[in-house]
Amino acid sequence: MTLFRSIIFAPLTLVRLLFVLFMSAYVTTIGWFWLKTKGFNRSLQHWVAGTWGRAILFVCGIKVDKNEIPQSGNYILMPNHRSYIDIFIVAAMTPAAMVGKAEIAKWPFVALGARVTNSILVDRKNQKSLLLTMKKIKESVNNGIPVILFPEGTTYKGPLTKKFKNGSFKIAADGNIPVIPMAIDFKDVNDAWVDKDTFVGHFFRQLGKPITHVTIRYGKPIINNDHKQLQEKTKEQIETMLKAIQSA
Repeated sequence: MTLFRSIIFAPLTLVRLLFVLFMSAYVTTIGWFWLKTKGFNRSLQHWVAGTWGRAILFVCGIKVDKNEIPQSGNYILMPNHRSYIDIFIVAAMTPAAMVGKAEIAKWPFVALGARVTNSILVDRKNQKSLLLTMKKIKESVNNGIPVILFPEGTTYKGPLTKKFKNGSFKIAADGNIPVIPMAIDFKDVNDAWVDKDTFVGHFFRQLGKPITHVTIRYGKPIINNDHKQLQEKTKEQIETMLKAIQSA
């Protein structure tokens, strides 16, 4: 069935792939000229991330059911992580500075995209990179630019969440920064990109689907100067929202 669908929707897959590449080139090019002429500001970030994310969701048939985010400006958004599709979703729905792995800088347009959206690429094997990342997150939030950070550190099929990493919660607790939990869940669990599945293989299978249904829920902001309690409360909210989505 998967092979049959791949053959039937091959033209759709190709069109979508070309559009993703075109939009990535378009928004980063416009963003680069904006950055060079006017410097970085929230409007630049909002336009680049939002335009890129919304356009890709639309063309790739990714339908999102969501509630409204309860706060703007000074916060760290922490979603669970199912797939690279999450990046399109959070960019479209909550344009902000994104924290990601340094390895993705090798992907087309990612390095430039990170510059024009003030996003942060971290090498987790490098202690200096980790410390610099913590500093950049604090600076971004203090300047009224929210940050998106996946606390699991990698994708997970679910149904709930993996163990959360401590570092991001220490940053939020030490800086008294509100954390907004976010739940992301796909109607088809096989839409998750996990284990040894190659990016290219999954990407082509995913683009061959006419429609992908995703539900996201924003939770209530949490402030706590104890990073362990902050971590527990964030994980609890996300898992409660995931259970509600899956039981609906």
